[in-house]
Amino acid sequence: MFVEGKIKKYDTERGFGFIKVDGHQTDVFFHIKDFPKAYGEPKIGEKLKFLIVEDNNGKFKAANIVRLDQKQAYIDYPNYANNSSTQNKSVSQQKHANHKGMTFMIIGLIVIAILGALVFKKYQSYAESKELKTAQLIAEQKKIVQQQRDALGELPEIKLSQKTENALQASTTVPVMNNQSQQSTANQTQFKCDGRQHCSQMRSREEAEFFVRNCPNTKMDGDDDGEPCENDSRW
Repeated sequence: MFVEGKIKKYDTERGFGFIKVDGHQTDVFFHIKDFPKAYGEPKIGEKLKFLIVEDNNGKFKAANIVRLDQKQAYIDYPNYANNSSTQNKSVSQQKHANHKGMTFMIIGLIVIAILGALVFKKYQSYAESKELKTAQLIAEQKKIVQQQRDALGELPEIKLSQKTENALQASTTVPVMNNQSQQSTANQTQFKCDGRQHCSQMRSREEAEFFVRNCPNTKMDGDDDGEPCENDSRW
């Protein structure tokens, strides 16, 4: 039957001590070889649970000793250890998740960069191809024009006959003469003889010239030089 008690005395050099048993006047002997090796040396006042057995010499001693204070500390420690382990595990999982997210982000950026490079390369190839086609088309047009020129050769200079040249010159001068004649005719139809004789009655030099040349009894050309109204300040 297990009993409980506290360490009353312990001799470190000799490795034994005595336990004060609750409800008993006699102390129980214990040796270090029967004491649990964990948690260090026995401490005075430490609570124990043990069996009282008889040794080979007929003396009673403590056996199967259990350190109650250390057991309680051990019971509390695993809870702390479990909590600490849980926290460490949570931190480790968070770090792993962050690392995983960073890895995915880097991979995504690399993929975007590769796609951008491919698109740019394709566009560059398209632009170069279009430019090459344009250059080829221009070269083909130049070649066709040169071939046409080579086929036609040098064109002979066309020389006009004298009759044709005279006709061309006449066609350019006749309209001018006709215009002058038409203008003179228009002026003649614009004015008419109505009995006026003096410069003060004329409205323009052209009208005075018409009257002097076409109407009788005019008094506008005193010196008979064909220039009427020479002293009229209006013109």
